[in-house]
Amino acid sequence: MKKRLYVLGVVSLLLLTACGDIDAKNDREVMSNENSTSEEQESEIKEEVEKEEKEKAVGTRSNPLPFGDTITVKERIYDDSFNGYDASLEITLLETIRGEEAWAIIQKENQFNESAEDGFEYVLIKVKGFLKDADTDDDSLFFSSFDFDFVSDDGEVYGMTSAVIPDELQKELYNGGTGEGYIYGQVKVGDDFKVSYDSSEGSPVFFFVE
Repeated sequence: MKKRLYVLGVVSLLLLTACGDIDAKNDREVMSNENSTSEEQESEIKEEVEKEEKEKAVGTRSNPLPFGDTITVKERIYDDSFNGYDASLEITLLETIRGEEAWAIIQKENQFNESAEDGFEYVLIKVKGFLKDADTDDDSLFFSSFDFDFVSDDGEVYGMTSAVIPDELQKELYNGGTGEGYIYGQVKVGDDFKVSYDSSEGSPVFFFVE
């Protein structure tokens, strides 16, 4: 009788130990192959998106040139007989002033300048241009504020503004020449607008302004 009780006790103890071991194993964190595959797919998708962003042409409306960076665009110089010469123009935005600060500068320059329309603000942007690799040294490129547009975040090209500003961009550049000056306009207050440059390449070049 005692032997039977002893045997039953040993068997019960073994069963309890085994169950405890199973419970302990069930508490372990398990990562299925499905989860692993899903994470790998997400990583691959993320890499593809990042690759596409890098490969996207810089200077387009969907991917403007970062503020302060320099971009080189193709230009065309014409002589008095309308003969054309290829050239390259480096463009850099150097400074952006907007709102009350811009208006204070414009108002000081000419007392007859009118304040911005309701809901709008003035913007002054300093631009630098460097003409290089021109096929002629005898004729020049006129680089001016009229070559630029202000484009709203929702795609509207702002109309021209008439004002007298200090050091407006109006430069005549020969091969190797550098010029700086301000372009200006009125934009909606707080608008995340962009600036575009009309080059001889066809499509405009877009810039972040901040």
